[in-house]
Order: sequence, then C-alpha cells, then structure tokens
Amino acid sequence: MAKKTSARSYRKRTLNSHNDPKLSGSRPKNYQERQQKRHEVQQIMDDLLNFAHTQWGIQWIESILKFGRPYRMQRGMRYAEENRIENLTVSPGQIFGTVQGTAPTPYRVKINFKTIPEEGWNEILLKIAKKVKYIIALLENKIPDNLHQIFKETGYQLFPPASKTLNASCSCPDQAVPCKHIAATILYTARVLDLDPFLLLKLRGKSRDDLLHDLQLARSCANRPIVQSTHKIREQIHSYDDAFDVPSLNFHDLSHKNFLSGEPYEIGFSFSKPGVHFDILDTLGIAPNVEKPLEFEEIMKDLYINVTNSIFKKVKSLETNLK
Repeated sequence: MAKKTSARSYRKRTLNSHNDPKLSGSRPKNYQERQQKRHEVQQIMDDLLNFAHTQWGIQWIESILKFGRPYRMQRGMRYAEENRIENLTVSPGQIFGTVQGTAPTPYRVKINFKTIPEEGWNEILLKIAKKVKYIIALLENKIPDNLHQIFKETGYQLFPPASKTLNASCSCPDQAVPCKHIAATILYTARVLDLDPFLLLKLRGKSRDDLLHDLQLARSCANRPIVQSTHKIREQIHSYDDAFDVPSLNFHDLSHKNFLSGEPYEIGFSFSKPGVHFDILDTLGIAPNVEKPLEFEEIMKDLYINVTNSIFKKVKSLETNLK
C-alpha cells in the first residue's frame, strides 16, 4: 500500500526548497545583506587606515581595530579631521585629551594602556644594545623600522596590545566605548605618532631620553656582542681600502731626520678657489629634524662660502710671502 503524504509535509518540503539556494538556484536575501555589510566594513577600515600617513600611525590604528569597532571608530573621524582635539598628552600608560563636541565645554577623554614592566624593558634594551644600526638610528632621533621585532622576541609588543574591552573613559553622556570623542582621540593620536613615533615608546613606559640613558647601561652589560659588532665594522672598512684612492705617507718618511734636513717636504694637496658648487653640503645633507630646513640650508651655504673664501685668501697670502 502506497504511503500517503500529508499536505502539511508537502508544503514544508516545498517551502524549504524555495529557501535553500542549492535547490532554488537563488541566494537568500540575508546573504546579499551580509555581503553588503562586509563591503561597508572593509571600506570603513580602509578609510580609517588611510587617516594615518606613516607605518607608525597605520599600525597604531590597526592595533585598535584588531577586535573590530569600525563603525564606532568611523564616528570620530570627522572630529579628528576638524582638529577638535586639544591638550593631548601622552604619558606612560595613558593618553589624555579634551575634545570639543556639541556642548560648550570640551569633553575629557582618558585612554589607558598597560606599560611594559621594567624587567621586560631590560630584556628589550639588551637586545637593542647588540644592534649598532639601531643605536645609531635612535641617536639620530629615528625609530628603526624593525624595532617591533625585538619587542616580539622578548614576548612584548611595541604597539599596545588590543583587547576586547578598551580601557577608556569620556565625560560625555554616551556610555559606549569607544564614543566618537574617544575614537577621535585615538585617530588624532595616529597623526601625532606620524610626527613623533617616540611617543609610542613613552606610552609603553620609556621616553626617548630614558631609553638612550638606559641603553648606555645596557651596552655595558653587553660588551661581547658590541665588540663583535665592532670587529665586523672594521672588517667592512678594511674591505673598502682598495676602493678609494686615498693619499698615504710611509712611516719612515716621517722620521725626525727628514724633517730637520731643511728640504721642503711635499704633502701633495692644494687649495683651489671656492666655486658656486657645494659638494660637501650636498654629500652631508641637511641635519635630521631641523625645524626650518630651507632656512638652515641657506645659512649653512653662506657660512660655507665665507669660511672657504677666508681660508683661500689666507693661503694665497702665505704663498705670496713665501715667494
């Protein structure tokens, strides 16, 4: 006897076949909504990352966005672009700023981060002390591009690790974290880090001056690696000895007898009249972090011309007297 199929079960199977994209041949509406949502979120993420201009600012925003918050971060972008943030202060473990909102009185924003403990900094400093290039860059007021790798090797992070709950507060009525004032402060901080990435180290617990001071102590505790690095530098210097035509004097030619013989000793150099080219200045370049580089360059050129002309005149005067 054939099994009867109830109308209820038939309608159920028919409904499921229309909803199943594999059976109906069409995707459900909520799939298209998810795709559109995903596209919107990606566009917001791109806009937020493009707000910064250097790797320091971009990685700062990335660390905050690690656990989402794109829509709430987007709310603060307009405030950050309009420069409504004032009194921004970066101290170890905290960012403080006031944000001018719709109310007459600016809102007070505090964002707290965990600092790296002193024993962690000691490990980081010992590793930095072994890398001569890193020390030179820090002395030139630059942060090495790969400095985050040293933090990673010691089990810490250069950028404050993101968390699901952002430890921040704002005096505005909005209880959400981040509100648009907190978001604006975070984004504005990215622009500040573009200009001075050393503030990132200060936020993690060490200012630039403290870092350089502690590096001197760390270098004294890492004598062997520094000596090894010095040997490598010397080897590189010796490898380039044949690449340059550098005048040299034999040690025996500098004997006391030769200097007392009364005969003129030719050293092998001459002074030429200063020209309009500034080869030395072009080679040296402008000192880093000069407040007004163009004005500085003009002053250095004028100084260079005056000094070289003065020396040239004195040399010519000596030559005339000798004749």
